[in-house]
Amino acid sequence: MSDFAPWSSGNPSLSGAYAPVFDERDDTDLTVEGEIPPSLRGVFMRNGPNPQFEPDDRYAYPFDGTGMIHAIYIENGRARYRNRWVLTQELLKERAAGQRIYNSSFSAAPHADLANTNIVYHAGRYLALYEGGVPYEVNRDIDTVGLFNYDGALPNFMSAHPKLDPATGELLSLAYDLNTSGLTYLRADKTGRIDRVVPFQAPWPAMVHDVAITERHVIAFICPFVFDRSHQGPPGSWQPDKGTMVAVIPRDARTAADVKWITGAPFFQFHTMNAFAEGNRIEVVAPWYDSFSLTARSNRLELHRLVIHTDTNTLEDQALDDQACEFSRINEAYLGRRARYGYVGLRDPRPGEATQAGAFEAMARYDLTTGQRVVHRFPAAMTVCEPVFVADSGGRSEEDGFIFTFAHDAGSAGGRFVILDARHLAGAPLAVVHLPRRVPAGLHGSWIPA
Repeated sequence: MSDFAPWSSGNPSLSGAYAPVFDERDDTDLTVEGEIPPSLRGVFMRNGPNPQFEPDDRYAYPFDGTGMIHAIYIENGRARYRNRWVLTQELLKERAAGQRIYNSSFSAAPHADLANTNIVYHAGRYLALYEGGVPYEVNRDIDTVGLFNYDGALPNFMSAHPKLDPATGELLSLAYDLNTSGLTYLRADKTGRIDRVVPFQAPWPAMVHDVAITERHVIAFICPFVFDRSHQGPPGSWQPDKGTMVAVIPRDARTAADVKWITGAPFFQFHTMNAFAEGNRIEVVAPWYDSFSLTARSNRLELHRLVIHTDTNTLEDQALDDQACEFSRINEAYLGRRARYGYVGLRDPRPGEATQAGAFEAMARYDLTTGQRVVHRFPAAMTVCEPVFVADSGGRSEEDGFIFTFAHDAGSAGGRFVILDARHLAGAPLAVVHLPRRVPAGLHGSWIPA
């Protein structure tokens, strides 16, 4: 176990559920409340910000903080926990200096590749991703192997939110450059070889954190949160008069001319839940914001269905629910195809408790056919982030599986890893794995079966 000098901060992005941890652990034979389903065998990995050295005063979640991967290894009903920082080149320089060298994203240069946003498994490699840098490869023990640029085929950055097609094994992503407004469509085949690099231009510099896929398309929303680093103050501004531009990218695209652009009403989104296409109609379900700012919360965050009509070049916007939600996931065997169920972190404030953006008091399953919402509420003082669906290897239907999440308990120095039954989401957890150290609220993760 490695320990590093602790510090504390009053910054809301570095306190409460987001307070970092300062030890690297490997804890075995953890206490399990309930029973881990015997069909579960593999490793769950989740990435998220965890700065080792105290950042400058412009540090902001979810944009900053060197990545730390938290892993739960499950076999024969038993669980092991391990956590490790991703040893980026920048973190190694800071460790050698014994202090912070790099600045937060919205401060002046220098900036670091943080490797803090996602962890995906593709073509035999575990990749820690950050949309402002090159992937870092780690091994199954989450020890850092090093930078991975696809043998030089990666032209620059890679998205932190690629989509893995369950049928073809392709990894599809869109990289963006806030300085040039450039976008790059990237596709890696099932062997891990990049076979598409298609640069094209966005209408303005915008963050494209996530994309949606169908069997034939990659969909990106260019929202009117416009970046401009040339002036003082926050580097992004909400400019709703621009509307939202939708890039419909054929998965076999070869040039910028293959990209179709459609204009819609202004909104903002970080994540997509799923998409599918039928004829000239593409449906995308996503958490939807009525506006976005780096200094204030949106008035509305809710789940919407966005319908793209490629024959009439129009975008239709339908609200599905008005309760705030984020970190949407599905059974990824249905990714890019029609899926009935989606899962989200749900905002369900409790009296007397302060809320933190990005940490949720509940989880919900939406039936996208009927609109029904089933909610699992967590105990007082407990919050969670992303719900990750893990299919039951013996299941037959879309909802046969489990929901995995780390839970933060404000009253405890320890942590919890929670397994819910996706079929009976409102019910008591199937298992709660008790961890000797709390796990800070983070970002995205993956289940990799053994």
